[in-house]
Amino acid sequence: MTIAMGDKNFGLKWLRILFWCAAIALGAVDAWAARHTMNPDGISYLDLGDAYLRGDWKMAINAYWSPLYPWLVGLSLKVLKPSPDWEFPVVHLVNFVIYLAALASFEFFLRTLTDYRRKRGNAVCESEDARLPEWAWWLLGYSLFIWSSLILIGTKLVTPDMCVAAFVYLACGLLLRLRGATATWRTFVLFGIVLGFGYLAKAVMFPLAFVFLAVAMFSFEGTWKAEPGVLISTLIFLSIASPLIISLSHAKGRLTFGDSARVAYEVYVDGVDLMIPSGNGLKHPVKKIFESPPTYEFGEPIGGTYPLWYDTSYWHEGIKPYFDLNGQVQAIKTSLLFYCALFFSHFTQLFMSVCFLILFATGARRSLGPNNGAAVWPVLIVAISALGLYSLALVESRYIGAFVCLLWLGAFSVVRLPASQLSNRLIAGVVIAVAATTCFSAVWWVSRKPPAQGGPAWSEAAQALSEKGIKPEDKVATVGVEPYGGGGAYWARLAKIQIIAQVSEPERFWAADLSTQSRVIEAVARTGAKAILT
Repeated sequence: MTIAMGDKNFGLKWLRILFWCAAIALGAVDAWAARHTMNPDGISYLDLGDAYLRGDWKMAINAYWSPLYPWLVGLSLKVLKPSPDWEFPVVHLVNFVIYLAALASFEFFLRTLTDYRRKRGNAVCESEDARLPEWAWWLLGYSLFIWSSLILIGTKLVTPDMCVAAFVYLACGLLLRLRGATATWRTFVLFGIVLGFGYLAKAVMFPLAFVFLAVAMFSFEGTWKAEPGVLISTLIFLSIASPLIISLSHAKGRLTFGDSARVAYEVYVDGVDLMIPSGNGLKHPVKKIFESPPTYEFGEPIGGTYPLWYDTSYWHEGIKPYFDLNGQVQAIKTSLLFYCALFFSHFTQLFMSVCFLILFATGARRSLGPNNGAAVWPVLIVAISALGLYSLALVESRYIGAFVCLLWLGAFSVVRLPASQLSNRLIAGVVIAVAATTCFSAVWWVSRKPPAQGGPAWSEAAQALSEKGIKPEDKVATVGVEPYGGGGAYWARLAKIQIIAQVSEPERFWAADLSTQSRVIEAVARTGAKAILT
């Protein structure tokens, strides 16, 4: 028996090593392929990191973007001091390192999950039911992690979503450890620290932290046993979160833990324009300096490469989100359609859904047993809560990557089949097929990703501006270059200049007569822009 157990552990060890190597290799290829790419959010995070490093606290306190990711990016740029050609690749190196941290966090979560299920399952149903063996959990878990991390989240976008995934996996692992007999006071302390830094990574983790804490409270057979420990976790979480909350609330003149959800609700439920909002009570309207074609100025008092997107909450200040039944129904409908497309239209997820339903239906009576989900219901509640929270306004795949992974692991954990050799073979066959499909999908996704585009051209554009006399910290305007949707802010970032005005409908500018074009140029010149870039 000792030899058999040693052989089993040896096999599981090499299975994990194999998946670690595969995950690292695929992540490295994905990050390298995207090394020159950039996105509008990334420009704001880079600018915010600069503000923190130079101690510009007025610009650093930002209610729309969370601070942890800008700290990591800004510190990396300060230490490595890359040239403009290498600034974006360094940021993607940071993304890859965060991906490795998420991989380590998932290892902790999956190890905790398998240990907990082994201890609980052996005592409850091993002699009566067939269930996923331990090797199947490692196979299924790592294939899901690779798929969700590289396809749903990815390293291409310069956002904190992979960072959030790492904290979610750590928090779920600690949550299961709190539920088990191995919980100590240190576990509660670490739980609070992880939740606190999760909030610093992204504001959505503030409300989700209370879901984690509530689940931790009710995970114990008697809630009174958990109260002292959960109280410690709550106090540590609030002690980490409170400096940012106090700073944001002081800057806004009202209590807030971040305005990203507030702005999203205004835009996707109430119908407010994202970039140039309007409405009753607006405190900082974007200044319109010419009527037709519509031309706007936005250089003061917000900094950053593109002030309209550096702190969107500033330009939305004064608009009060309100409940609109039609808008809310439409937002939820759009979210549900997104979820349906994700789980039933994407081939990999459709195949997984079918495989899960086959296993579940085969042992439906056992799978629906009263104590069957006891081991993993905390993970399921966290995943479902996150998916439900996002569905109220806006869902994107990168937001929910970690929660989709957790949802599938929770779903497969309830599978129970009649104890037989046929059941064991069915489980093994389904798990291997699901793992092979998800891994093949991830490999196909990474291998077919086109080479990075844009970066060299943006660097050349920045160099050309310098040759034309545009120096760092100069202010410019744009016609025909949309900084949010296109590459305008990208070369502006590399050239270290600021876009302070734009013609929002360039086709109307080019179709206008020379007199109108001259008046637009005169209006833009009065903003202090040194040049108009087209």
